[in-house]
Amino acid sequence: MMNYDPSLLKKLYRNYLALREAEKLMVEIYYTGKVPGHIHSGEGEEATMAAVLELMREGDYFSGHHRVLASTYLTGVPFRQIFAEIMGKRTGTARGVSGCNHTCDLSKGGLGTSSSLGCDTGVAVGAAYTCKLRGDGSLAIKEYGDATSSRGPVHEGMVLAASWELPVLFVSTNNTFGISGDSRELLPTKHPTADRAQGYGMPSEVAQGNDILEIYEKAKKLMDYIRETGKPAVLETMNYRWRGHFEGDLCAYRDEKEAEAAMKSDGLAKFEKELLAKKIMTKKEVEAMKKEIAEELADAVKFGEESPAPTMDDVHTMMLAEEN
Repeated sequence: MMNYDPSLLKKLYRNYLALREAEKLMVEIYYTGKVPGHIHSGEGEEATMAAVLELMREGDYFSGHHRVLASTYLTGVPFRQIFAEIMGKRTGTARGVSGCNHTCDLSKGGLGTSSSLGCDTGVAVGAAYTCKLRGDGSLAIKEYGDATSSRGPVHEGMVLAASWELPVLFVSTNNTFGISGDSRELLPTKHPTADRAQGYGMPSEVAQGNDILEIYEKAKKLMDYIRETGKPAVLETMNYRWRGHFEGDLCAYRDEKEAEAAMKSDGLAKFEKELLAKKIMTKKEVEAMKKEIAEELADAVKFGEESPAPTMDDVHTMMLAEEN
């Protein structure tokens, strides 16, 4: 166990809490008809990115996936822009023409996400090549799920990263299910990313997805290795998908008692309880932080509601690179 500075513990808690509250709010506004596209809720799975992105430095790159959409907030993208994008408004990160796949900002290291999951692995690996050429110790982070780990483009990207010795951290948030199937029945190995890492000559770590400190420690170990050697590594976190693959999914494929037990084992609630018990935070501090985040999110939704819709000119603009 690492020795933690209280300020870091508070920051990790805030990261976790901000992502959780944002994920909950996205579902709420989706059911009011304010979101023109889909929402793939990551509620219950926020600890991985809350920990990993705390270790991200200036010059690093991040490519997430379609779950825990608010993760880009931790790279420096304001909630206002994230929610405006999800609500299809031109004040969003991609002028409202993309939605959940591009709640990112390239100037903050965000690479976006392919709607065909895993097909953007090569983009993250390409960003890692940029890091290698710069030689400044920067790295790329590529996040994806357990089912996506079996897709061809993921393996091609991992082969390239290993062969060229590129600084990229592959992060698999294993949430037990792939769309409407149980990964424990569909995939040939318990840890479909970490167990395969040996075949690529990459070190790997597995962490419990509801334990933010375990994730932080193992992510730090791997990211320190990547920065020192310039070689890739794998982190897999074991989660349980609280909600369906998409909102409206009836989840007929899962055991409800198992799902209820997973939701009761809430890492955020446990972390908060530990911080209070160890007097790292007071109840007053926790409530003040919750109020601050709630106000920030309410402002983001209001901003999205009051923002204009994109025009056809915006659509055309987002298809082409701008000249410098």
